[in-house]
Amino acid sequence: MADSEIDTTQQVTSKVPVTKVKNPKRVAAGKAIAEKARQAREERKKKLAEADSIVANEQLRKAEEAARKAKQVADPPVEAETPAVEAATPAAVQSQTLTTTQWLSVISIIVSVAAIYYKREELRKAFAKTKAPTPPPVDVKAPIKKSVIRPMV
Repeated sequence: MADSEIDTTQQVTSKVPVTKVKNPKRVAAGKAIAEKARQAREERKKKLAEADSIVANEQLRKAEEAARKAKQVADPPVEAETPAVEAATPAAVQSQTLTTTQWLSVISIIVSVAAIYYKREELRKAFAKTKAPTPPPVDVKAPIKKSVIRPMV
């Protein structure tokens, strides 16, 4: 048979008509599931839109607060001249204390400097005196006792 003899335009399907009826309970269940899924999608979209609006409002509030603080720093209120004794107010004292992060950075610098100096011989010897004494060395040339295993009879 040559390729020219085969008719490729005909559809290869059954000529028997399809008379199968769908189960109405199954169809109804499928529709109910599809409706619940659609409602869940819409609810998720609403919640996402609400969450986005909350995030946007929070970002806007933070930006406004930052702008207000920047404006206060740029335009400090004009105060009357005060004596030097009144300059040391509790607010000024609080601004001079270190924050937790600053304390941690200072401590880390001190520890790193101490680690560098610990490597020096003088400090190493000083720390070696405070450590617990080491056990005496084991005699390597001592004879090793061999255990004799007797065969079972």
